[in-house]
Amino acid sequence: MASRWRLATAGSGLPPGSDLPSAMMRRVTIPACAAVLVLVTVGVCTAMAGRSPLVITAAAVSLAVAVGGIVWKVADRSGGTAAEVIGLPAAGLAGAALTGLLPGAPGYFVMFVVLIALGRNRPFVPALVAGFTVFAATNLAFLLVRKASAADVISVDAGAAFVFAAGVFTRSARISRDTARAAQAHAEQLLAQLRASQAAQAEAVAVTERARLAREIHDILAHALSGLVLALDTAELLGRQPGADTATTARILGQVARAQRIARDGLAETRRAIAALRGDELPGPALLDRLVRQTSEATGIHALLAVHGEQRPLPPEIALALYRTAQEALINTAKYAGRGGTAELRLTYRPDDVELEIEDTRPAGTAPTRPAGLTFGGYGLAGMRERAELLGGQLTAGPTGRGFRVELRLPACPAPATVGLP
Repeated sequence: MASRWRLATAGSGLPPGSDLPSAMMRRVTIPACAAVLVLVTVGVCTAMAGRSPLVITAAAVSLAVAVGGIVWKVADRSGGTAAEVIGLPAAGLAGAALTGLLPGAPGYFVMFVVLIALGRNRPFVPALVAGFTVFAATNLAFLLVRKASAADVISVDAGAAFVFAAGVFTRSARISRDTARAAQAHAEQLLAQLRASQAAQAEAVAVTERARLAREIHDILAHALSGLVLALDTAELLGRQPGADTATTARILGQVARAQRIARDGLAETRRAIAALRGDELPGPALLDRLVRQTSEATGIHALLAVHGEQRPLPPEIALALYRTAQEALINTAKYAGRGGTAELRLTYRPDDVELEIEDTRPAGTAPTRPAGLTFGGYGLAGMRERAELLGGQLTAGPTGRGFRVELRLPACPAPATVGLP
């Protein structure tokens, strides 16, 4: 909008940054005022001939006041109201004085200029009061001194009312235009804020989605690859034993077959994660039993699952968080407790929340170990805690006397601000 006004201003030959309608109005009113003042000055000077010195002096002073008040208003750029409150009424009264002092002079033209200027620049009530004062003084001069006919007075009064109404209309149009511009500017500002907010929201959604994908990739690959590495490590150890017999070879082949199954399961999990991105069904508590069984077979740990409370469907993001936490905890058991370690999973349904507790135990007489080749960067626990907090829940984890314990508690329904962030 502003750019269009600047284009129009440039095309009109006005100074850059000028308000086009106001500038165009000034280009019309300034020459008109100058013409009226020249006409009044010439008429007054002509009518002074043959008058007494007192009348000439009074007329000259009145003319100076009338011209000075109008020129003051036209030339004023300060934005104040002194020229309107003092200069214009003084000029109007000076015009009324000229009408009375010199009946043959066009002094009443000053009233026209003053009335249109008051209507255009002052609020309606102050403009009406000042304009009526000038109007009454000019009419008094017509009736008492000039002794004009009723038709002449009515004609002048009709012209005065017209120019005053034109000034008021011009001011109303200007106020409406300024209000529309302010509303347009406000709307553009709100639109800019809305676009900035949408951009920030889109960026936040992208960051959240990247974090979710990072957790999903870690959870899936950590589970599948950890079991795969453990199976292959076992196969390597068996193959390196001296004097390997047929039974040993069979065990090696069994471990290789197990590694193949783990790889296939990892691929299936990856496909399931891709399906989750499309909004398909997500893994949840219903698959925990299979997860416990497959992890035990692949890693050599002893894992058991116990379910307490009345089982019920859970929101997809809650179900996925339970599954991923159990998956990560079982992998940690395989990594740190080693073969022969045990893991107890307890899933408890309550009216308002659901709790998953995983506690593992190392074999007696062993120290915490980290199997070779498992270098996952340590993001599993942080990812589990972040997932729980996003859903309005809480995850606590820490070592026990002979192992490690993870407890996840989630609301039955996710927090409103995080729905849809599994």
